[in-house]
Amino acid sequence: MKTSIAIAFLASMSAACSFMARDTETYKNDTRTVLEAKNSAVVGCYDTALAANPSQSGNVVVTFVVEKKTGAITNVSADPNQSTAPEALQQCVVTALEGLTLDPADQREGQATFTWTFTAPAGAGKPAA
Repeated sequence: MKTSIAIAFLASMSAACSFMARDTETYKNDTRTVLEAKNSAVVGCYDTALAANPSQSGNVVVTFVVEKKTGAITNVSADPNQSTAPEALQQCVVTALEGLTLDPADQREGQATFTWTFTAPAGAGKPAA
């Protein structure tokens, strides 16, 4: 199994508070670190998909909001227009991300898109010679 991760992140400004104010690149990297804490769960999602279809591949594109002040990752959903993986894999990834929090929180709300690309192992789904 091979996965690759790409992230695009847009942070919107809000009123100044006593919370951390990351620059965009730091915000993106810190958010990626939080999401990577769930990599084993995401890999489990893909392993389940591979058990059903050994040649399964595709993208799961997830959008979410990082709440200002609390850092809670909310409104997690798979983007049906960009995701190419089966619905069950998309929903498993979404469920795996529930309850995450960016700590310390930031004084800005973040709107993010995170993409997992799943590629089946070479020769998967082909009959043995």
